[in-house]
Amino acid sequence: MKKLVFFLAFIGFFASCDVKRDGYADDLYWFVKEYTVASNQWELVNGVDQVDSYYKYSVDIHQLNREILKRGNIFCYMYRDNNVQTPLPFTIHYGEKDGDSDYLWTETYSFEFTLRTITFYVNYSDFKTNNRPRTTTFRVVLND
Repeated sequence: MKKLVFFLAFIGFFASCDVKRDGYADDLYWFVKEYTVASNQWELVNGVDQVDSYYKYSVDIHQLNREILKRGNIFCYMYRDNNVQTPLPFTIHYGEKDGDSDYLWTETYSFEFTLRTITFYVNYSDFKTNNRPRTTTFRVVLND
């Protein structure tokens, strides 16, 4: 019974927090924004189907300042089918059969950040970059 009361109090505390999209909530700074990268916006690095080829897309976020880099948190999520969010990095496994041959590969989404910039990456395990990544929506959450 004590566990249930604690759990309900815990949920009540978080339900009472009024988190804004960009601002302060309970003395904690929050920034939450979605970015959609169209298929044609992904930048190919190195040549098509070349070893070490991958796609990237950079987003300027002026809220990603030195304070957040030094002592804050940075989270990125990717929307999948049916608006399911998955945290990055995320790897999707694929396979196709062509006659007697099986073709297997992975598609990995990741990110890195620096002062005022987040860069999203798409890597293919087989370096077959002649197919561009599909339009993808990311959700960025910063807090300090």
